[in-house]
Amino acid sequence: MIGLKNFFLLTFLCLPLVSHADCEKWISHWLNLRHHSLDSDMAVCKVWPADKSKTIVVLPLKHENGGNDIYDLDVLLIDSKSGKLIANSWQPNALESDAVKLSDFEIDTARYQLNPETLAFGLRISYRLRSQVNPYYIDYINLYVKQNDELKRVVNMLPIAKFAGLTESFKCIGKFSFYDRYIILGNKMTNGYINLIVSEKPGKDIEKVDRSGECNTLTKNLPKKKYNLYYNGLEYPVKKIEE
Repeated sequence: MIGLKNFFLLTFLCLPLVSHADCEKWISHWLNLRHHSLDSDMAVCKVWPADKSKTIVVLPLKHENGGNDIYDLDVLLIDSKSGKLIANSWQPNALESDAVKLSDFEIDTARYQLNPETLAFGLRISYRLRSQVNPYYIDYINLYVKQNDELKRVVNMLPIAKFAGLTESFKCIGKFSFYDRYIILGNKMTNGYINLIVSEKPGKDIEKVDRSGECNTLTKNLPKKKYNLYYNGLEYPVKKIEE
């Protein structure tokens, strides 16, 4: 039986570097036009299902600083047919990749309807530690809304999923903790945007060898948690939600 930690490692290794072939041409176009480069090995794009006339393009741009990899982040909203820029968010030195490696990006187009006129989209940012002994991953999410020619980040690096633990390498003995979080739209508004509810499903895994010598994983689901996020006029602060 494949343990949960190995499942996540295998899933990660099978992920494509660039998704949605129908918009890939705009990745190279905007890399060259805005950054005079074709080097962005984790760039992704996606036609926005809520408005297929628009496409979301994410360009992570790597450079080194003190031995660690630093990424600038350029998030673009463009016209799906012409490629014309509609709005963007430029964030220099946005992300750092060190022992726990920045591994991939995923555009989240769930319907984050913050008010009748404002629909946000998400960007999931994944970090992985490739270790058999100390498996670890964490995913964050940003939410963006269009304001004139700017993509405003209203949720910044909210931890949305985590898996961590310690095992004796190749001995099928280990303990792990994890959670998945989901953003739910609330019923009330604060400062013009809907309140957000972050629902958390935590759990624990215990991996051990059973009497027949098989490696088995016992999963224990823990009580759910909920966190409320309120828009303060600039963003939804996430500092009170611990990793």
